Amino acid sequence: MKTRIPDERQHPTDRQPRFKLDWKRAFRVERLRFRPLPSRPERQLISRLRRLDWGRGPLVIEPISGGISNHNFLVRVGDRAYVARLCQERPLLGIDRRNEVVCHQAASALGLAPEVVHHEPGLLVARFVDGHTLGPADVRSPDVLVRLAALLHHLHEAWDALTGEVLYFCPFQTIRTYARSAARLKAALPADLDALLEDARRLAHRIGPSRPVLCHNDLLAANLIDDGRRLWLVDWEYAGVGHPLFDLANASANAGLSDDQDRALLEAYRGHLDPRELADLRIFKAVSLLRESLWSTIQTVASDIDFDYHRYAVENLQAYRDARGRLG
Repeated sequence: MKTRIPDERQHPTDRQPRFKLDWKRAFRVERLRFRPLPSRPERQLISRLRRLDWGRGPLVIEPISGGISNHNFLVRVGDRAYVARLCQERPLLGIDRRNEVVCHQAASALGLAPEVVHHEPGLLVARFVDGHTLGPADVRSPDVLVRLAALLHHLHEAWDALTGEVLYFCPFQTIRTYARSAARLKAALPADLDALLEDARRLAHRIGPSRPVLCHNDLLAANLIDDGRRLWLVDWEYAGVGHPLFDLANASANAGLSDDQDRALLEAYRGHLDPRELADLRIFKAVSLLRESLWSTIQTVASDIDFDYHRYAVENLQAYRDARGRLG
Protein backbone atom coordinates (compact mmCIF):
# COMPACT_ATOMS: atom_id res chain seq x y z
CA MET A 1 0.00 0.00 0.00
CA LYS A 2 1.30 3.44 -0.91
CA THR A 3 0.70 6.45 1.30
CA ARG A 4 1.06 9.82 -0.36
CA ILE A 5 1.50 12.97 1.70
CA PRO A 6 0.43 16.23 -0.02
CA ASP A 7 3.25 18.60 -0.88
CA GLU A 8 2.31 21.43 1.50
CA ARG A 9 5.53 23.38 1.02
CA GLN A 10 8.21 23.72 -1.63
CA HIS A 11 11.81 23.49 -0.46
CA PRO A 12 14.83 24.34 -2.62
CA THR A 13 17.19 22.02 -0.75
CA ASP A 14 18.04 18.39 -1.36
CA ARG A 15 20.12 18.04 1.78
CA GLN A 16 19.32 16.80 5.28
CA PRO A 17 15.54 16.22 5.55
CA ARG A 18 13.36 18.48 7.70
CA PHE A 19 9.98 18.06 6.06
CA LYS A 20 7.03 20.12 7.38
CA LEU A 21 3.33 19.62 6.73
CA ASP A 22 -0.08 19.76 8.37
CA TRP A 23 -0.32 16.13 9.55
CA LYS A 24 -3.98 16.29 10.62
CA ARG A 25 -5.01 17.61 7.24
CA ALA A 26 -2.84 15.07 5.45
CA PHE A 27 -4.29 12.18 7.42
CA ARG A 28 -7.83 13.27 6.65
CA VAL A 29 -6.96 13.32 2.96
CA GLU A 30 -5.39 9.86 3.19
CA ARG A 31 -8.45 8.41 4.90
CA LEU A 32 -10.57 9.50 2.00
CA ARG A 33 -8.14 8.43 -0.69
CA PHE A 34 -6.71 5.12 0.46
CA ARG A 35 -8.02 1.75 1.68
CA PRO A 36 -6.98 0.18 3.92
CA LEU A 37 -5.73 2.82 6.34
CA PRO A 38 -1.98 3.00 7.01
CA SER A 39 -0.73 0.39 9.47
CA ARG A 40 0.60 1.41 12.87
CA PRO A 41 4.27 1.27 11.71
CA GLU A 42 3.32 3.37 8.68
CA ARG A 43 1.60 5.94 10.88
CA GLN A 44 4.66 6.04 13.14
CA LEU A 45 6.93 6.53 10.16
CA ILE A 46 4.77 9.25 8.61
CA SER A 47 4.76 11.03 11.93
CA ARG A 48 8.57 10.94 12.04
CA LEU A 49 9.10 11.83 8.40
CA ARG A 50 6.75 14.80 8.41
CA ARG A 51 9.33 16.71 10.45
CA LEU A 52 12.06 16.30 7.85
CA ASP A 53 12.92 18.56 4.94
CA TRP A 54 12.74 16.37 1.85
CA GLY A 55 13.08 19.13 -0.68
CA ARG A 56 10.83 19.79 -3.66
CA GLY A 57 8.08 17.32 -4.59
CA PRO A 58 5.30 15.22 -3.03
CA LEU A 59 6.17 12.63 -0.43
CA VAL A 60 5.10 9.03 -1.21
CA ILE A 61 5.67 6.15 1.23
CA GLU A 62 5.44 2.47 0.34
CA PRO A 63 6.11 -0.49 2.65
CA ILE A 64 8.98 -2.80 1.68
CA SER A 65 8.05 -6.40 2.34
CA GLY A 66 10.37 -9.23 3.34
CA GLY A 67 12.19 -7.73 6.32
CA ILE A 68 12.34 -9.99 9.38
CA SER A 69 14.00 -7.56 11.82
CA ASN A 70 12.57 -4.09 11.11
CA HIS A 71 9.77 -2.20 9.39
CA ASN A 72 11.20 -0.76 6.15
CA PHE A 73 9.68 1.72 3.71
CA LEU A 74 10.47 3.17 0.30
CA VAL A 75 10.19 6.96 0.41
CA ARG A 76 9.89 8.83 -2.89
CA VAL A 77 10.18 12.58 -3.24
CA GLY A 78 9.89 13.60 -6.87
CA ASP A 79 12.54 11.65 -8.75
CA ARG A 80 14.55 10.86 -5.59
CA ALA A 81 14.15 7.70 -3.54
CA TYR A 82 15.22 6.63 -0.08
CA VAL A 83 14.79 3.68 2.26
CA ALA A 84 13.51 4.60 5.71
CA ARG A 85 13.56 2.15 8.57
CA LEU A 86 11.92 2.22 11.96
CA CYS A 87 14.74 0.72 13.97
CA GLN A 88 14.22 0.24 17.67
CA GLU A 89 17.04 -0.55 20.04
CA ARG A 90 17.13 -4.35 20.26
CA PRO A 91 19.70 -5.28 22.92
CA LEU A 92 18.37 -8.85 23.13
CA LEU A 93 19.57 -9.33 19.54
CA GLY A 94 22.87 -7.57 20.10
CA ILE A 95 21.86 -4.54 18.04
CA ASP A 96 23.30 -1.15 18.93
CA ARG A 97 21.96 1.57 16.63
CA ARG A 98 24.85 3.98 17.24
CA ASN A 99 27.28 1.23 16.21
CA GLU A 100 25.13 0.44 13.18
CA VAL A 101 25.34 4.01 11.90
CA VAL A 102 29.13 4.14 12.40
CA CYS A 103 29.62 0.88 10.50
CA HIS A 104 27.15 1.82 7.75
CA GLN A 105 28.86 5.16 7.22
CA ALA A 106 32.28 3.50 7.10
CA ALA A 107 31.04 1.07 4.44
CA SER A 108 29.40 3.92 2.53
CA ALA A 109 32.69 5.81 2.47
CA LEU A 110 34.20 2.72 0.82
CA GLY A 111 31.46 2.72 -1.82
CA LEU A 112 30.01 -0.56 -0.53
CA ALA A 113 26.80 0.69 1.12
CA PRO A 114 24.27 3.39 0.19
CA GLU A 115 24.71 6.81 1.77
CA VAL A 116 23.03 7.48 5.11
CA VAL A 117 21.17 10.78 4.63
CA HIS A 118 19.52 11.01 8.03
CA HIS A 119 19.57 9.18 11.34
CA GLU A 120 18.06 9.79 14.72
CA PRO A 121 16.99 7.46 17.54
CA GLY A 122 14.54 4.97 16.05
CA LEU A 123 14.88 6.11 12.44
CA LEU A 124 17.50 5.61 9.73
CA VAL A 125 17.19 6.92 6.17
CA ALA A 126 19.55 5.86 3.37
CA ARG A 127 19.56 6.43 -0.36
CA PHE A 128 17.64 3.81 -2.31
CA VAL A 129 19.64 1.51 -4.58
CA ASP A 130 17.68 0.68 -7.72
CA GLY A 131 18.68 -2.88 -8.46
CA HIS A 132 17.99 -6.57 -8.07
CA THR A 133 17.80 -7.88 -4.51
CA LEU A 134 19.62 -11.18 -4.56
CA GLY A 135 18.23 -14.54 -3.56
CA PRO A 136 20.20 -17.62 -2.44
CA ALA A 137 20.29 -19.00 -5.99
CA ASP A 138 21.86 -15.75 -7.21
CA VAL A 139 24.61 -15.96 -4.61
CA ARG A 140 25.41 -19.52 -5.67
CA SER A 141 26.21 -18.46 -9.24
CA PRO A 142 29.97 -18.44 -10.03
CA ASP A 143 29.93 -14.82 -11.20
CA VAL A 144 28.27 -13.54 -8.03
CA LEU A 145 30.61 -15.58 -5.82
CA VAL A 146 33.57 -13.80 -7.39
CA ARG A 147 31.93 -10.39 -7.03
CA LEU A 148 30.94 -11.10 -3.44
CA ALA A 149 34.49 -12.18 -2.63
CA ALA A 150 35.78 -8.90 -4.08
CA LEU A 151 33.26 -6.86 -2.08
CA LEU A 152 34.19 -8.56 1.19
CA HIS A 153 37.91 -8.30 0.45
CA HIS A 154 37.50 -4.55 -0.13
CA LEU A 155 35.59 -4.18 3.14
CA HIS A 156 38.01 -6.22 5.22
CA GLU A 157 41.18 -4.73 3.75
CA ALA A 158 40.11 -1.26 4.92
CA TRP A 159 40.86 -2.28 8.53
CA ASP A 160 43.89 0.03 8.71
CA ALA A 161 41.80 3.13 7.87
CA LEU A 162 38.74 2.39 10.05
CA THR A 163 37.83 5.04 12.62
CA GLY A 164 35.02 5.41 15.12
CA GLU A 165 33.79 3.56 18.18
CA VAL A 166 32.93 0.17 16.65
CA LEU A 167 31.73 -2.81 18.69
CA TYR A 168 33.41 -6.21 18.64
CA PHE A 169 31.52 -9.18 17.22
CA CYS A 170 32.19 -12.83 18.05
CA PRO A 171 29.67 -15.48 16.88
CA PHE A 172 30.56 -17.80 19.75
CA GLN A 173 29.86 -15.13 22.35
CA THR A 174 26.68 -14.22 20.46
CA ILE A 175 25.45 -17.83 20.63
CA ARG A 176 25.95 -17.97 24.40
CA THR A 177 24.22 -14.64 24.88
CA TYR A 178 21.28 -15.51 22.63
CA ALA A 179 20.78 -18.79 24.50
CA ARG A 180 20.69 -16.97 27.83
CA SER A 181 18.32 -14.30 26.53
CA ALA A 182 15.97 -16.88 24.99
CA ALA A 183 15.88 -18.79 28.28
CA ARG A 184 15.02 -15.62 30.21
CA LEU A 185 12.19 -14.98 27.75
CA LYS A 186 10.99 -18.58 28.27
CA ALA A 187 11.28 -19.27 24.54
CA ALA A 188 11.25 -22.89 23.40
CA LEU A 189 14.88 -24.06 23.26
CA PRO A 190 16.45 -27.34 22.07
CA ALA A 191 16.51 -30.04 24.73
CA ASP A 192 20.24 -30.51 24.15
CA LEU A 193 21.08 -26.81 24.39
CA ASP A 194 23.79 -27.28 27.04
CA ALA A 195 25.54 -29.83 24.83
CA LEU A 196 25.26 -27.51 21.84
CA LEU A 197 26.85 -24.65 23.77
CA GLU A 198 29.66 -26.82 25.10
CA ASP A 199 30.35 -28.11 21.60
CA ALA A 200 30.41 -24.55 20.27
CA ARG A 201 32.94 -23.65 22.97
CA ARG A 202 35.19 -26.48 21.80
CA LEU A 203 34.80 -25.41 18.18
CA ALA A 204 35.92 -21.89 19.10
CA HIS A 205 39.26 -23.29 20.23
CA ARG A 206 39.81 -24.78 16.77
CA ILE A 207 39.69 -21.39 15.02
CA GLY A 208 43.08 -20.00 14.04
CA PRO A 209 44.23 -16.45 14.84
CA SER A 210 43.29 -13.65 12.47
CA ARG A 211 43.53 -9.88 12.16
CA PRO A 212 40.23 -8.27 13.33
CA VAL A 213 38.49 -6.28 10.60
CA LEU A 214 35.17 -4.54 10.00
CA CYS A 215 32.61 -7.26 9.21
CA HIS A 216 28.96 -7.13 8.17
CA ASN A 217 27.95 -10.32 10.03
CA ASP A 218 24.48 -10.62 8.47
CA LEU A 219 25.10 -11.74 4.92
CA LEU A 220 21.65 -12.88 3.95
CA ALA A 221 21.21 -12.88 0.20
CA ALA A 222 18.49 -10.23 0.62
CA ASN A 223 21.10 -7.85 2.04
CA LEU A 224 22.91 -7.82 -1.30
CA ILE A 225 21.68 -5.63 -4.17
CA ASP A 226 23.00 -5.79 -7.73
CA ASP A 227 22.49 -2.54 -9.62
CA GLY A 228 23.89 -4.04 -12.83
CA ARG A 229 27.35 -2.61 -12.28
CA ARG A 230 28.27 -3.61 -8.74
CA LEU A 231 27.01 -5.20 -5.56
CA TRP A 232 25.80 -3.14 -2.62
CA LEU A 233 25.62 -4.37 0.96
CA VAL A 234 22.75 -3.08 3.11
CA ASP A 235 21.48 -3.51 6.70
CA TRP A 236 24.51 -3.02 8.93
CA GLU A 237 22.82 -3.54 12.31
CA TYR A 238 24.94 -6.58 13.25
CA ALA A 239 28.21 -5.16 11.93
CA GLY A 240 31.31 -4.91 14.06
CA VAL A 241 34.99 -5.71 14.25
CA GLY A 242 35.53 -9.45 14.02
CA HIS A 243 36.95 -12.40 12.10
CA PRO A 244 36.87 -11.92 8.30
CA LEU A 245 36.14 -15.57 7.58
CA PHE A 246 32.85 -15.34 9.46
CA ASP A 247 31.49 -13.03 6.74
CA LEU A 248 32.34 -15.61 4.08
CA ALA A 249 30.93 -18.44 6.17
CA ASN A 250 27.79 -16.49 7.01
CA ALA A 251 27.14 -15.81 3.31
CA SER A 252 27.76 -19.49 2.57
CA ALA A 253 25.39 -20.70 5.28
CA ASN A 254 22.60 -18.34 4.26
CA ALA A 255 22.89 -19.17 0.56
CA GLY A 256 23.38 -22.91 1.03
CA LEU A 257 26.74 -23.08 -0.74
CA SER A 258 28.22 -26.49 -1.50
CA ASP A 259 31.73 -27.54 -0.43
CA ASP A 260 33.02 -26.75 -3.91
CA GLN A 261 31.39 -23.33 -3.81
CA ASP A 262 32.96 -22.66 -0.39
CA ARG A 263 36.35 -23.39 -1.91
CA ALA A 264 35.63 -21.15 -4.88
CA LEU A 265 34.52 -18.29 -2.62
CA LEU A 266 37.57 -18.54 -0.37
CA GLU A 267 39.97 -18.83 -3.31
CA ALA A 268 38.42 -15.78 -4.99
CA TYR A 269 38.67 -13.88 -1.69
CA ARG A 270 42.30 -14.78 -0.88
CA GLY A 271 43.68 -15.42 -4.34
CA HIS A 272 44.71 -18.87 -3.18
CA LEU A 273 43.24 -21.74 -1.16
CA ASP A 274 44.57 -22.31 2.35
CA PRO A 275 43.34 -25.64 3.83
CA ARG A 276 43.50 -24.26 7.37
CA GLU A 277 41.33 -21.29 6.45
CA LEU A 278 38.89 -23.56 4.64
CA ALA A 279 38.54 -25.62 7.84
CA ASP A 280 37.91 -22.43 9.84
CA LEU A 281 35.34 -21.27 7.28
CA ARG A 282 33.42 -24.54 7.65
CA ILE A 283 33.41 -24.23 11.44
CA PHE A 284 32.10 -20.67 11.17
CA LYS A 285 29.50 -21.87 8.67
CA ALA A 286 28.06 -24.34 11.18
CA VAL A 287 28.24 -21.77 13.98
CA SER A 288 26.45 -19.21 11.78
CA LEU A 289 23.50 -21.59 11.42
CA LEU A 290 23.28 -22.13 15.18
CA ARG A 291 23.45 -18.39 15.76
CA GLU A 292 20.63 -17.86 13.22
CA SER A 293 18.48 -20.50 14.93
CA LEU A 294 18.91 -18.95 18.37
CA TRP A 295 18.30 -15.47 16.94
CA SER A 296 15.00 -16.67 15.51
CA THR A 297 14.13 -18.39 18.79
CA ILE A 298 14.32 -15.02 20.54
CA GLN A 299 12.19 -13.49 17.81
CA THR A 300 9.40 -16.04 18.41
CA VAL A 301 8.56 -14.11 21.57
CA ALA A 302 10.11 -10.69 20.96
CA SER A 303 9.06 -9.64 17.43
CA ASP A 304 5.83 -8.05 16.18
CA ILE A 305 6.62 -8.85 12.52
CA ASP A 306 4.39 -11.37 10.74
CA PHE A 307 6.95 -14.13 10.10
CA ASP A 308 7.19 -17.79 11.07
CA TYR A 309 10.19 -17.51 13.36
CA HIS A 310 9.58 -20.94 14.90
CA ARG A 311 9.90 -22.66 11.54
CA TYR A 312 12.97 -20.59 10.69
CA ALA A 313 14.59 -21.55 13.98
CA VAL A 314 13.87 -25.25 13.45
CA GLU A 315 15.19 -25.20 9.88
CA ASN A 316 18.42 -23.47 10.87
CA LEU A 317 18.94 -25.78 13.82
CA GLN A 318 18.65 -28.82 11.57
CA ALA A 319 20.99 -27.20 9.05
CA TYR A 320 23.45 -26.64 11.91
CA ARG A 321 23.27 -30.28 12.96
CA ASP A 322 23.91 -31.35 9.37
CA ALA A 323 26.86 -28.96 8.98
CA ARG A 324 28.27 -29.95 12.36
CA GLY A 325 28.09 -33.60 11.44
CA ARG A 326 30.27 -32.95 8.40
CA LEU A 327 32.97 -31.27 10.47
CA GLY A 328 34.06 -34.38 12.34
